[in-house]
Amino acid sequence: MKKIYMSVLALYVCFFGNAQQKSDSEYENRRLKVEEVNFISGYYSQNGDHSAISGGSGSEKMNEISNTLDLRLVKQSNRYEHAINVNLSVEHRSSASTEYIDKTPEGATTIANSAQGMLLQDLSPADATSSASSLFGWRFSPYVNWNVKDLSANRTVGLGAYYSYEYDYISLGGEISFVKASMDNNREFSLKGQAFFDRRQMIPPLELRGTDNTIVTEHDHGVQTEHDEHGEHEEHLIHFHVSYPWQNKNSYSLNAAFSQVINQRLQLSVLADFAFQEGVLSKPYNRVYFNNGTVYSEKLPDTRLKIPVGLRLHYFAGSNLIFRLYYRFYWDDWGIRANTASLEIPVKITPNFSVSPFYRFSAQTATKYFNEYGAANPEEEYFTSNHDFSKFNSNNFGLNLHLVPGNWLIFNSIDLRYSHYKRTDGLNANNIAVAFKFK
Repeated sequence: MKKIYMSVLALYVCFFGNAQQKSDSEYENRRLKVEEVNFISGYYSQNGDHSAISGGSGSEKMNEISNTLDLRLVKQSNRYEHAINVNLSVEHRSSASTEYIDKTPEGATTIANSAQGMLLQDLSPADATSSASSLFGWRFSPYVNWNVKDLSANRTVGLGAYYSYEYDYISLGGEISFVKASMDNNREFSLKGQAFFDRRQMIPPLELRGTDNTIVTEHDHGVQTEHDEHGEHEEHLIHFHVSYPWQNKNSYSLNAAFSQVINQRLQLSVLADFAFQEGVLSKPYNRVYFNNGTVYSEKLPDTRLKIPVGLRLHYFAGSNLIFRLYYRFYWDDWGIRANTASLEIPVKITPNFSVSPFYRFSAQTATKYFNEYGAANPEEEYFTSNHDFSKFNSNNFGLNLHLVPGNWLIFNSIDLRYSHYKRTDGLNANNIAVAFKFK
């Protein structure tokens, strides 16, 4: 399942003006202050019948609630403007398929594929089951970013740090960015480099747990006295604690963008990204069922190269109407190719209210490692039945409502955004989010 992340909600009018260089004495000094606060709350639900945990078959039903608080603090020291962005996101997810990590899907084989390495089944079911954290389903993601803008040169450099925690996944990342705009703001070039260092706990599905993929330690030594016809004797009891190893995944990306105002009505942007991943790129609890009646965990290469390029066009048809067009081509070395096109049309109904219908279409080819349920070749080196890697087309459409309430509410603006997502493999989803901006 390719999760549809909650859209970034923002104002829909861009302004371009002329600027003249000033001497240092002409710039103001301003204390650090909270310039803007954004609160975004979203609800996401999906359904389908190709669960990756169950080997490409079974319910994909999932619900997620997310809340994000974003603060922007600004301080000006002569010609340098310092901006600090602090962001905290909290999400909770419930999924019908996750229960099948700790139990076998009904009617499915439990015979491990020996071609991938025998698992020694010497643990009792009580020992083999995982004890999920009380934070199961929760995700916490703080982020901080510091930008320094040289107002005399219209140039900005920035640093950022990320952290994300889930019960079986931890991520730590950083970024460095550079933006240079022309003095009239009609031209801009930006470059951003990011690196993420993640750790995943390698929890396999129930029937594939054994000493090859678990860490077994003894604990709770005890003595129990038994009585039989020969008298008393002592039985030493040893209970086992089972845990699973953690492995690394590293991701590096470089994002470049160039935008140009063509005329008073037209703005063009060119986007290019380069991303490289290494380490554990498969999810150990995703099953793959083979054509010989055996099962094993998903297995994918330990490197991946991804290169998307795109174009964005904004056409201002008038003071009340904008056309926003976007196209992207995606390539990776796992064999996936994708074309995505979208159109969004913000329409200003009144000076304080606008509506923005939008539509996005995407067509994707399958990775060379994908197989349907029960069709994988056990002799292959890599295999997956995750339908996120399959061939499909998708449609996403919805509506954004933007309100500037004026003086009768404490908010500077309110956005309400709804979208419906549908894939040709049967996955469908609904996403609704509301954003409040305070200034």
